Amino acid sequence: MTPDKLRLIRVELNNGEVEVLITNLMAEQAFPVDEFKELYHLRWGAEENYKRLKQWVEIENFSGKSALSVKQDFYAKVLSTNLTAVVANSSQRQVEKTAAHRQHDYQVNFAQALTKMKNTLIELLLLSVQQLQRRLEVLIDYIACTIEPIRKGRSYNRSCSKSKNRIFYCSYKRAK
Repeated sequence: MTPDKLRLIRVELNNGEVEVLITNLMAEQAFPVDEFKELYHLRWGAEENYKRLKQWVEIENFSGKSALSVKQDFYAKVLSTNLTAVVANSSQRQVEKTAAHRQHDYQVNFAQALTKMKNTLIELLLLSVQQLQRRLEVLIDYIACTIEPIRKGRSYNRSCSKSKNRIFYCSYKRAK
């Protein structure tokens, strides 16, 4: 077995920090160093989604210990997050129209949208098609009101202290 060749790329960030990236893209002419800095910043969308799933949705917090209950919890949480993203996207279009005259750009507060979806999801699944359309319009309007300003170029030093590992406990008691 032959070892893989890897390329180390040094990227200096806007705040003066240095990141070292590792890639197997060896062709320096086809993949110049300058392009990796932009690629590094493009990953933030995926990173933010992982943060949402772990911190807000608590994707690692399961209601049971069996494989089936873990799968059900996982898929239910991913489904509710995806549905929230769809509704938040519709709400964002509304926000952009109503906030056009303001000083800052605004975005939907996704944490608020997740909370509202969590409290509404079962109801949505049980409605008829006609009722569902009306309820979704109300939900989109509500989420469009929970907004936060986008202030570009802001950055804060992060605390280096390690946070405590979150331990989740089952939400039910064992039967004897």
